[in-house]
Amino acid sequence: MRPFSLLVVLLATLAIPIGSHAQNAYLTNGFLPRFIKAGVNYPISVRVRNTSTTPLITFRVDWRWGNGAVQTGNWQSTTGISGNQYWPYDHPIPLNQTTEGPGVLKVWVVGNGDTDQTNDTLTFPSFAIQNWVTKTMLLEQWTATWCVNCPPANIVGNFWESDDQVVVAKHHADDEFSVGSSTDYYDQFGVDFTPAGVIDNGEYGDYAANAAHTQWGSELEQRKLGVSPVLVEVGTEYDALTRELTVELDATYTYAVAGEHTLNAYIVEDDIPGAQANAQPGYIHQQLVREVLGGNNGTAGIVPSGPVPGTAYSATWTYQLPEDWNAEKVRVLGMATHHQDGSAYTLNTVSSAPLVVGVEELGAAAIEFQLHPNPATDMLWLTLPADAEPAQVQVLSADGRVVLAQRVRSNGAHVLVEGFDSLASGPYLVRVQRGDAIGERRVVKR
Repeated sequence: MRPFSLLVVLLATLAIPIGSHAQNAYLTNGFLPRFIKAGVNYPISVRVRNTSTTPLITFRVDWRWGNGAVQTGNWQSTTGISGNQYWPYDHPIPLNQTTEGPGVLKVWVVGNGDTDQTNDTLTFPSFAIQNWVTKTMLLEQWTATWCVNCPPANIVGNFWESDDQVVVAKHHADDEFSVGSSTDYYDQFGVDFTPAGVIDNGEYGDYAANAAHTQWGSELEQRKLGVSPVLVEVGTEYDALTRELTVELDATYTYAVAGEHTLNAYIVEDDIPGAQANAQPGYIHQQLVREVLGGNNGTAGIVPSGPVPGTAYSATWTYQLPEDWNAEKVRVLGMATHHQDGSAYTLNTVSSAPLVVGVEELGAAAIEFQLHPNPATDMLWLTLPADAEPAQVQVLSADGRVVLAQRVRSNGAHVLVEGFDSLASGPYLVRVQRGDAIGERRVVKR
């Protein structure tokens, strides 16, 4: 058995009294994205747990999609599960839904001696689609310059911004960076604490805004299994003389998701120096939401309740940038959102390039290097351009800590990243610096 894990439980279980003479099995840590590829295998993996003090010895896990056939799992026998212990269970039959359309995956545990079936089942509503595009997740944070606990959470957001499948937006609460449109938007989540984070607009209410920033990374990685039914593209035109910004957002659907759809865009600014509680002087704020162009719920009435696949639906906004904003650091985030039952889910997200390319970006020195293999299970190697000058290599964890550091010389050959095999599984950032030149690449440790 493995020790207790701090990974978040994705579906809350029913609170019941702990029995002393009967097992009470339940499941955690299962996950299925909202949109999946039709005809592709999706493994069914969960953790079997037990609320009772009487150990759970023998059990199996079954599943089915909609009203289809029940897929029976293999019986497992252990020395006993109780308390905070769990048993990882990989079902021998993956989900492979060849028919396009919506459905519900149900996964449940069958335990010998389990007397309470009310908390046995996890349910995951999902759509299997044949035509899809890559899904980019939206991680939104609630932060503040006065918040002493926010710097570590901000580091997590900064780390994931470098991922091609993640866009990060930080809303500031009651400080010098707060703006009314951002505050009005985020107040809808009922958050009265910082730091906080939410993924994809709360995923129809299944994902609550939370302060568990050390878990945001693993939750984003899980969602990479999913796809999107809409391609979102954003275009910007900026007049440097008048400082007027025009934003055009296009959403082209590959699957007709029925219901209410909205489009929205955020103006964000990066690299803003400013004070930050519990941080070193010279703090730099990133992904700061300057304006929410489409309003609290986004702009409705552009996308019909039955979007036509292949049709581009467009929204346009104009905004005049204040003089104290640095246009070279301003970007636009665009998103298409689906609403149901008073909640929402961000179908897809995109980020534009900065409005203006500055001289320092055009001439900045950067180190180009390669990592292999990526993902890596054990050893990690990097290939640097040949140079007599040594380079500093650092490996940073998702929370911004430097977990490995070494000094290397390279003649163009492969260089072993020492100690990588001892790191825990998860995403890391490899940073290489030689003089003023810096290069960064993400790697995943399996």
